Amino acid sequence: MINNKINEFHKKLELAIAQPLNLILEGENGVGKEYFVNLTHEKRAWTEGLITFDWECDHSCQLKVLDDLVKNHLMELMDLSNPQRSTYFFRRIDLLSQQVQMEIFELLDSEAKRYGLSRSQLHQLSLIASLEKKNGTGNRQKDFTLNPFLELFPLRIKIPPLRQRKEELGSLMHKILESVNNQQNRKVLGFAFETFYFFIDYDWPNNIDELRSEIERIVTLTKDNDLIRPEVLSERLIKPRQVLGADNPVI
Repeated sequence: MINNKINEFHKKLELAIAQPLNLILEGENGVGKEYFVNLTHEKRAWTEGLITFDWECDHSCQLKVLDDLVKNHLMELMDLSNPQRSTYFFRRIDLLSQQVQMEIFELLDSEAKRYGLSRSQLHQLSLIASLEKKNGTGNRQKDFTLNPFLELFPLRIKIPPLRQRKEELGSLMHKILESVNNQQNRKVLGFAFETFYFFIDYDWPNNIDELRSEIERIVTLTKDNDLIRPEVLSERLIKPRQVLGADNPVI
């Protein structure tokens, strides 16, 4: 049974997808923020592509990214009458310097006035941003939420870490295995039943990134037309269960 937190997350995401409003997806490293960005873009059915502005760099680099936005994308971004719109993905806005945050806000605010856009229309620029948190301890920039830059994003959704989404783990494992099989041209059939217990017991501190890395590794150790068995798993998955002497959980 899916727990209430997971239900709440999926309901919020579906509501966000149904509305053409700027959106922040927030969560720990590796929870799948970029997956949900792509999912939102696809389900909103905007006809053009996903354009990424990556802010994970130093201040001078961020200014160059901003310059690219101004020179190559600003006109299309502000043209809400165009039915063929792109999604603009602002990756890692938690790393934006205060100066660049303010420059982006002031730029879009002034352009909105020039185009005669209302404040509510400024919230419909097809912007989706990702914001990383460290294991639930708060944003890397403590004063980030005080910045008016966030006024551009009326929707904000927290993605639960994988340790709180164990009900979805089996489905994620099979999806990742299918992807890895395709990428590596392999035919690993799936996971032996007892293998699931080790995946369920482990807390996955690095979330989906760590899950994918583990599956990529064990696929290379498993023959085609065979199941993935516990003996090929990393020690960090095996050891906690051996120490605890855990009984088989209900999946």
